[in-house]
Amino acid sequence: MIPKEYYQNKRETIKAIKDKAKSKRSVLAWVRFATILIALTGGYLAWENQQLLWLIAVLAGLIGFGRALSMDVDNNAKIKRLEGLDTLIKEEYEYLTEGKPIKGSEMESINDHHYAYDLDILGKASVYAMVNRCQSEVGRNLLANWLLNPAEKDVIVQRQDAAKELAKNPDSIFDLAAIGKEQPLKKETVGRILQWLEQKDDPFTAKYWNIVKWAYPIVTLGILAIYSAGWMQSSVFGLFFVLFLIISFSFSKRVISHYMILSGIVKEVSVLRESINNLEGRENKAALNKALGSDLEGASKQIKDLDSLLGRFDYRLNPYIFIFLNAFLLWDLWQMHGLTHWKEQNRGKVDKWVHALATTEALSSLALLHFNHPEWCFPEISHQHFEFEATQLGHPLIPEAKRVTNDFRTKGLGQLELVTGSNMAGKSTFLRTVGVNIVLAMAGSPVCAAKCRTSTAKVVSSMRIADNLEDSTSTFYAELKKLRSIIDMVKSKEHVFILLDEILRGTNSRDRLAGSKALVRQLIREKAVGIIATHDLELAQMEEEYPQNIHNYYFDVQFYGDQLGFDYTLRKGVCTTKNAELLMRQIGIEM
Repeated sequence: MIPKEYYQNKRETIKAIKDKAKSKRSVLAWVRFATILIALTGGYLAWENQQLLWLIAVLAGLIGFGRALSMDVDNNAKIKRLEGLDTLIKEEYEYLTEGKPIKGSEMESINDHHYAYDLDILGKASVYAMVNRCQSEVGRNLLANWLLNPAEKDVIVQRQDAAKELAKNPDSIFDLAAIGKEQPLKKETVGRILQWLEQKDDPFTAKYWNIVKWAYPIVTLGILAIYSAGWMQSSVFGLFFVLFLIISFSFSKRVISHYMILSGIVKEVSVLRESINNLEGRENKAALNKALGSDLEGASKQIKDLDSLLGRFDYRLNPYIFIFLNAFLLWDLWQMHGLTHWKEQNRGKVDKWVHALATTEALSSLALLHFNHPEWCFPEISHQHFEFEATQLGHPLIPEAKRVTNDFRTKGLGQLELVTGSNMAGKSTFLRTVGVNIVLAMAGSPVCAAKCRTSTAKVVSSMRIADNLEDSTSTFYAELKKLRSIIDMVKSKEHVFILLDEILRGTNSRDRLAGSKALVRQLIREKAVGIIATHDLELAQMEEEYPQNIHNYYFDVQFYGDQLGFDYTLRKGVCTTKNAELLMRQIGIEM
């Protein structure tokens, strides 16, 4: 299945279905007009002639109008769903063909992380924005967590298998997304439900309240019937009605705290029900997908019940309806009994349901990345620390037309790869290329390579260093703090892969070289692994001192008169060309 063709065909299919639905909407509008006209005409003739036939016409017209109105509501909902689906497909096609970012796909960046800021994991034009297709806030947070925290090998393999299976049916991915798009499930909503489930002080739990909820409406409706039959004076009924109001509102005070927690979440719960209903109907073979499906057994029915209860609970938003229902039926008592019963049945299940939905959304994001880029691969996960090997490795955020790929391999402990090269030759981009792809691999995602094998590892980096005026921290001291954290992780034998770009750039050249050499020696002693990019060619000479541990690579520059050219191709050895003088002359510095 070619992604571009799939999206084009899908939009055409959606348009055809939507056109039919819009034609049906026009027909239903005329049906509503005709049926209400029949009901009004029948009513007038029944009033004039008092014949049963016209009463039947009135009834038929009203039934027909009600049915047409219900069909129109469903049809409009279908049109809205199709429009949302079409928007999703259009955005995906434009992202794939033109590189347009998906609206709302980014997440705010963070600086105090081992690699997130250096590798553009979060924020605009980030790895997260490239991958994320989650609609719910809980799904988005979970996917971000996957990208920020490397998983264990078994978990990675399970995610890979699940994503591969989901990618075979992109329709199901977009159907789920279209449901969630209408009313994205917020973390706050989930928190409200969980908070309510944890509450222990439910009112009206004593057994005698079951008798009250049945006996009370018998009395109140009986009095209403007596009054309606003319057997009770209005003043007496008025006194009874005031008494009913006092009783009912004294009951309502006891449910206010519960209502405040649950109010305003009906639409999101309804979307949650539809989303889980969509997931329950799938046939899964991948272990993780099967496990998630197992967690959702019977969930859609239970959430439908909650949806109905919350809908009835929200009748209190309409004072005219609520006053009557509560005064004569003790409406709040009935709903609290229903909610308490629901809570007892599902107290320990809701968290599982939400997690299953969030996980499926995150997996669907990985699956769609795989579907959109079939030339990318799912890496083989090695059980040894440390090895990384890739062919045609590229940076996933660089458009395919501009992307240059390289083959790269490192294996064993105490192995440091030194990369030299002229300014703008591609050293930093290469470090990010390796780092980003390892991060993707650790999340269970496909990587931008034709073939890849990697160990499980946490990437740690020191690349973009900035001062902090608020903390009175200079650039140099900020880098030292970051290097200290890296050294601490290495000493504690954590499985890390280190990316360092221009070590100790904030000090003079002599101290920088001495400090860099000392750090490299310490990393080798501690059996660390990683890549170091540097302008200091003297640092590359350490390969002679540690031929079994240090391996030199470089990116070259080509001169075309006063113009520079870069092929961004990784080569073994040490860079011997320089371009800084030419660049400075080009901006007006007289050399």
